[in-house]
Amino acid sequence: MMRLIKFLALILLGLLSATIFNFSNAVIAAPKVSQDNRLTFVATKQGPKYESNIYTIQTNGSARRQLTKNLNVYPTIVWLNNGKRLAFFNDAYDVYTMNADGSKLTKIFSGAGCKADSIEIQWLLNGQKLAIKESCDGSTLEAPGGVSLYLSDTIGTQGTKLIQRWEVGGIPPKAEISSSLYLSPNGQQVVFFKDKSIWQMNTDGSNLTELTNAPGDDYPSQVIWSPDGTQIAISWGKDNNQPIYLLNVKNKTLTNLSDEPQKTAYSGIISWSLDGTKLAYYHNQGTDYSGKELDIFVLDVNQKAVKKLTSKPGEYSGLQWSPDSKLIAFTSGDYSQKKLYTISIDRLKLTQLSSQLPPSEINSFNWSLDGKKISFIKTEKTKKKPDGQSVLYVSNRDGSKLTKLSKSDDSYISAQTWQP
Repeated sequence: MMRLIKFLALILLGLLSATIFNFSNAVIAAPKVSQDNRLTFVATKQGPKYESNIYTIQTNGSARRQLTKNLNVYPTIVWLNNGKRLAFFNDAYDVYTMNADGSKLTKIFSGAGCKADSIEIQWLLNGQKLAIKESCDGSTLEAPGGVSLYLSDTIGTQGTKLIQRWEVGGIPPKAEISSSLYLSPNGQQVVFFKDKSIWQMNTDGSNLTELTNAPGDDYPSQVIWSPDGTQIAISWGKDNNQPIYLLNVKNKTLTNLSDEPQKTAYSGIISWSLDGTKLAYYHNQGTDYSGKELDIFVLDVNQKAVKKLTSKPGEYSGLQWSPDSKLIAFTSGDYSQKKLYTISIDRLKLTQLSSQLPPSEINSFNWSLDGKKISFIKTEKTKKKPDGQSVLYVSNRDGSKLTKLSKSDDSYISAQTWQP
């Protein structure tokens, strides 16, 4: 029972990460759009023995295929940009790679089983290596935890090498690093904070470089590489509305973009446009800091011009840009009464998707790689499932052709992402 509770907690964490921060399910570089529009997802089935596995399916609901078995997959799937291989890890924090058809399943990393373990994975651009970031708390209050960087040739566990481990915490406290590790989109660089400075290093451990001074002593709220890997957006501060900084990696310059109060991000949540020219964020203009009086803004990182997209303060979540950087998808409403919308950047046209479905909890959503469709997961309550069941849908970007993809025995759906 405790194992089930732990696993469901991992699923919830993965869903929140994908919805709010848009970190998971990354596809590096500029993938070619698949002609068959296949979705990949993790489905968990409850029963005498719970089981969580990876599936693929076409967007018309046909050709559903199970790719894994008895691995209890964690809700993170990372595709190689050519769509031929994918990487994932399970609830034991073991990392695997396999081909798109489920063949050549290869274990490349054995989880340490440490306290508060967490993993992040990223393909390198050539597809021959995988960067793995592992974070652990100390085994006791006095023992330091650590953040570790590994690099794998994806042939097997013997080809996965520890690049560096930084110790954090403990008594007396150690602070070899003062942030997480932030992997670049191509997996070839990593950025981190220590000694009040921002540092960069290749994921093979070479070329350690101090980029610039950090903007403050606090832990950054969010650190996001631009899609082309040339700039990094950083939100920093303790307040609800936090300043946004832009780090030019090549020139090693840090610029504060928040020269006006409305250019600060609520809870530090920011999202890059896919063309790398704009940042979307929430801003709280009222005095209620519960997150129910937000508006969505877009900031041009070159011109520093800001544009307010929404006209009615509300409770928003899950900013996600369309591939052409012309639309933003988001949810609006409280936790259990969310609706899914898109809004155009130029005309501010608002479109509600799945308007024929009742409002409910929407756990995550993703644009297709060609920007013509949106997939999303929502929780629906029925007589047989009074506590709710995750349901996977897909629709066109204008809300038409809504299609249900999951089955009735899929208790939990997570990690839905589009196959390149």
